[in-house]
Amino acid sequence: MKTFIKLIHICLIPLLLSCSNDDDRNNNLPEPNTQPELNSLTLSEPIQGEKTLSVQPALRWEEYISDEEVVYEILLGTSENNLQTITDTWDSINYIYGVDNDIILDTGTTYYWRVIASENGIAVAQSGIQSFITETILPELISENVGYGARKATGVAVFNTKIWVIGGRDDADNALNDIWSSVDGENWVNEGVFSFGGIYGHKLIAFNNKLWIYGGIFDSTQSTKIFSSQNGIDWIEETQTTPFVQYQSSRFSVLGDKIYRIAGYSAEVDELSPERYVYSSFDGLNWNLETENHRFDTKYQFQIESLDGTLYSLEPNSDSDIDQIKIRNSQNGADWSDPIIFNVQERGINSIGSIVLNNKIILMTTAEDGSSNSSTFYESVNGTEWTLATSLSSVAIRAIYFDLVNLNGQVFAIGGTQRSNFGAVNNTVWKLN
Repeated sequence: MKTFIKLIHICLIPLLLSCSNDDDRNNNLPEPNTQPELNSLTLSEPIQGEKTLSVQPALRWEEYISDEEVVYEILLGTSENNLQTITDTWDSINYIYGVDNDIILDTGTTYYWRVIASENGIAVAQSGIQSFITETILPELISENVGYGARKATGVAVFNTKIWVIGGRDDADNALNDIWSSVDGENWVNEGVFSFGGIYGHKLIAFNNKLWIYGGIFDSTQSTKIFSSQNGIDWIEETQTTPFVQYQSSRFSVLGDKIYRIAGYSAEVDELSPERYVYSSFDGLNWNLETENHRFDTKYQFQIESLDGTLYSLEPNSDSDIDQIKIRNSQNGADWSDPIIFNVQERGINSIGSIVLNNKIILMTTAEDGSSNSSTFYESVNGTEWTLATSLSSVAIRAIYFDLVNLNGQVFAIGGTQRSNFGAVNNTVWKLN
């Protein structure tokens, strides 16, 4: 009898273990997915990847058809993985960013966004994630009368995290010797005087941890002197003189470990005069002749920018009736490419400006004269393909012979003379982004 009971016990063990394993398997089953599959929404504006969008863009999407009240949640961010809710909107399929609180997005920035539709607090539809890029340039007049006073033909540069303005001519054509600096383009500090006297038409440029003054009119003559400063305030006259005649239209640009001096109009009529020479220097004092002919159409109307190991020349068409910019490039300052033609709205033969910002060349074209009082901004990452840099069709910057400077990623236009009156002085400052 005991043997029989023992056998029954042994036979029941596998059965019990089997039941236990079934229970374990059932307990380990995943919970059924209770989240309903969401319907799709289509984002209609801006289109995927659209550029040069206003910093207060209009966001639009398709309507989710429902008998219930629908709430749309708009999510926005600078990363696909970090979208934040910016607003909820009821029964509306468009939203203009910042219109209700007068805030704006950052300029020149890629943004990602999506929309989620909900009924009674439950999400019922969502869009995919799309992106757009805001405009690079957003001009703002920050001062019509800055502290250093109205002047023209001044030297302007960025050095040691400040904008520097040195010398120039006042409204009576007197040469100035004062030194000014600013950390924000709006508030200016008088740093003293340029002890060598008044100077105008010169070039002020930062190179090799110094600020340099080249050319211009000094002591009533065209200067061949070179001045340098380690702090922008205390200046020394270098013993070397330049091998080239300097004038108000010289162009200087830093490429790698060299500084290049390209052209410099001095009223010589000979087509192949030294005005077409290109020089380079490793130290800012000793110069090597790179070429006797840069092959540009003109001698003084162009701008020079350095980007990604390349020098770019931006030259207005010499024919005043043709609104074109010719772009050439060079890796050594001596050999320049054939021009690429870029048609612009107005090309201002004496009044184009340029600057490098966020690995792009920014080109500002200004109508030289006549009824137009506006400027247009373009941008390019390679000097070949150009697009508008702002959603504004035109910008009412009315000064010519201005300087564009980049201070910590913020671009400022510091005015020169008023259009239609080359003798008038100007001291407006625009913040461009």
